[in-house]
Amino acid sequence: MAALYITSTESSGKTTLGASLGRKLIQHGTKVGFMIPVRIVEDGNQASCADATFYKDAFSLIEPEESICPVRLSRGELSKTLSEEPSKLTQNIKQAYQKISSGKDIVIMEGLGNVSDKISTAVCYAIADAIGAGVIVILNYDASSAVAHVVAMNKKIKLLGVVANLVPNSKIEKVKKQMVDSLGKAGIKLLGVLPEVRGLLGVTVGELAGALGGDIISSSDKTEELVENIMVGAMTVDSGLTYFNRKENKAVVIRGERLDMQLAALQTPTKCLIITNGGKPSPSIVAQAQEKQVPIITVKQDTAATIDGIEKALAEASFRNPQKLEIFDKVLGNYFDFETFYSLLGLKA
Repeated sequence: MAALYITSTESSGKTTLGASLGRKLIQHGTKVGFMIPVRIVEDGNQASCADATFYKDAFSLIEPEESICPVRLSRGELSKTLSEEPSKLTQNIKQAYQKISSGKDIVIMEGLGNVSDKISTAVCYAIADAIGAGVIVILNYDASSAVAHVVAMNKKIKLLGVVANLVPNSKIEKVKKQMVDSLGKAGIKLLGVLPEVRGLLGVTVGELAGALGGDIISSSDKTEELVENIMVGAMTVDSGLTYFNRKENKAVVIRGERLDMQLAALQTPTKCLIITNGGKPSPSIVAQAQEKQVPIITVKQDTAATIDGIEKALAEASFRNPQKLEIFDKVLGNYFDFETFYSLLGLKA
């Protein structure tokens, strides 16, 4: 039985890496369990853990969410528990782990992010010690200050390796060399340098509508489509066609009275139209959008407020998305060192 604990220097990447590695291991013939040992929640909020729900749905897990995510505490409660009753915390996690690990070859655990934080580090150490888990740390490529912290961690836990994430394509080779040099001196393996992929940073049409408080009035079955780019209406139909053709997988933000711009956008690769100022598109535009299976979202905000809302939605976009998982699987296949990873877990490649 092997246990793998995935943490990060930021808050993103753990769910997708854990799920994608799990899929690869399952394809490899390995029996895999999933667990989120500790979640920090808002004071008094014991609502369901979204990541636990994602793992449960994505892998048809039979375990209840309470077992997948056994400890949910506010930051203050977690800090107090680590200080006063650390054995109580680890005991609860070990009991849940025993249930999850039954009949499994490996359990993948999604840890807390921001591993440079005192609490996150303490939880990582406690779980690694109590369960004997190997640890993978996800580093943002520009988080050079976190490398020293990872090196220090390597002296206290079984650190399997590091993954550099969100690296611009033009810097992949440079980052790989820098990481190998800085980590190799401490005997830490670099398991992958993953490029920044726009599809992984996107947001679904449904998430956009929810963030903007908008109404979807056409092709509501396409709400899971990923939006990677945002464009605002151009000035004329001719320039609109040229302009809108510059980007694919886009949401186009247009005022309600600009029917010409709406038509131009629908003639290019568009994931959704967002009609601002409470405008209503004409029946002919709705018919064309339906024919091309392009959702139309109507919002009350003006264009500037709509763009602000979209930018916020993109910044908070979740990785808990089947399409993103498919994209990430391909990224890992090209940029992750599975041979070394399998060897570290005692598996044959």
